[in-house]
Amino acid sequence: MVKEEITSGEIKRYSKKILASFQLGNFVNLMMSQMYSQQLAFFYQSEVGIAITLYFIAQIIYMIWNMINDPLLGYFCDRSTRFIKYGKRFPWILLGAIPYCFMVIIIYAAPKAEEAGQATVFLWFLLSQCLMDTFFSLYDINRFALFPDKIRHNKDRRIAGTITTYLETSGVLTGVLVPVLIIEAFGTEKGYLYMSIIISAIALAAMLMMIPGVREDKEIIERRIHIEEKKQHEPFFSNMKDAIKDRNFMGFMIFFVCYSGCMGLVMASLPFVVRDILQMSKIGELFVLFYIFGVIFTTPAWYKLSFKIGIKRTVMICGTVLGSIMLLFLVIPLGEAGIPIVIIGFIAAGCVDGGVITMNMPLFSSVVDKATINTGSRREGLYKGTWMFFARLSIAIQSAIFWFVQTFFQYDPRGNNTPAQLIGLRIQVGVFPIIIMLIGVACFALLYRITPEEMEANTLTLRELKL
Repeated sequence: MVKEEITSGEIKRYSKKILASFQLGNFVNLMMSQMYSQQLAFFYQSEVGIAITLYFIAQIIYMIWNMINDPLLGYFCDRSTRFIKYGKRFPWILLGAIPYCFMVIIIYAAPKAEEAGQATVFLWFLLSQCLMDTFFSLYDINRFALFPDKIRHNKDRRIAGTITTYLETSGVLTGVLVPVLIIEAFGTEKGYLYMSIIISAIALAAMLMMIPGVREDKEIIERRIHIEEKKQHEPFFSNMKDAIKDRNFMGFMIFFVCYSGCMGLVMASLPFVVRDILQMSKIGELFVLFYIFGVIFTTPAWYKLSFKIGIKRTVMICGTVLGSIMLLFLVIPLGEAGIPIVIIGFIAAGCVDGGVITMNMPLFSSVVDKATINTGSRREGLYKGTWMFFARLSIAIQSAIFWFVQTFFQYDPRGNNTPAQLIGLRIQVGVFPIIIMLIGVACFALLYRITPEEMEANTLTLRELKL
């Protein structure tokens, strides 16, 4: 049996095995995210053949669905006591996590446009993504909301953040290696389907191993029952309005929306860069491994440095440098001559991205702690849902940039582009990311005001308030 509790004064602590089990969800999330961000746009535009305008429209509708789906699920799960004897969050996590693992197969089983028609491909692309996101939101909103409620000690939160970095890095590694190697081995005709089946199996295994970490123990369930008995539920839009008024939350949220948009755009553009600029086969996408190694080797340093300079400064430094590195894509020479610059860029990006990933969960927890004290009620699900509501703007931003580049520069996603057309691709991956990232850093600097001392005090206050 895994030992869960470690005595530490009044605030319960957990073993590293439990923290790692909890954070296995991040492994799945990053594996899926990497696989989608690096392969989805290329698959549907270059292999399936969806028209760029229909791709853009589908992503806009999908974004709207996300923006409605996420905060509503967060709000209703915050209110629900249907399965509370098994835990406030645990049952919902399982109900979403298991079917979510299989949706990847459906998404990559899409027929080609030349065979089924543009309308069929459009509906397949749209509906499969919407269904996938519903299961994902049900699972991830509740898992994310459980973290600050269960993991309350600030050292555990940072340890969990460090573990998260390694698990997320492993997830990114899996999300890179499996698609590239399988597609390289079996070709595009069967490779994408085989890839999706393998990814689905890995995700399911990780979700099952996550259960010990996300299961709510007796103390948490009893505390939740006590809170729910006294809790007065307010209207959804009133709660969401309060969340938007929270300056700390908005600063945190805007930064990570921009961060997701920046990295999502870079990863989605990578297959096009490898094929059209580096002029390599699918195997060239493995350059992302240099980014992963950078994250792995520098994460311990960022963890230690965050105690000296604070979480806020750590994130601001890493975010600014990360966006600036993307400018290298403007000067990458064609062919093999561009490989050294790509390697340098990915190593540098990984070295600073480790700092951003490590600080994600501690930052969110600090925001939730502060909001709980101010409002007298726990709203983790609502905050996570509201965050995801705005996070989906990154989908529209990325799709709009793809549409702009292909329309204005006449860039052809199926290849055979002139140097003039490739300028659009260079701007897509080199200029837009830094603009997006700098906006996020500036907003975070202005809005997020929680000090390290306040973080420590808030955890003790929550214990006294029994929240």
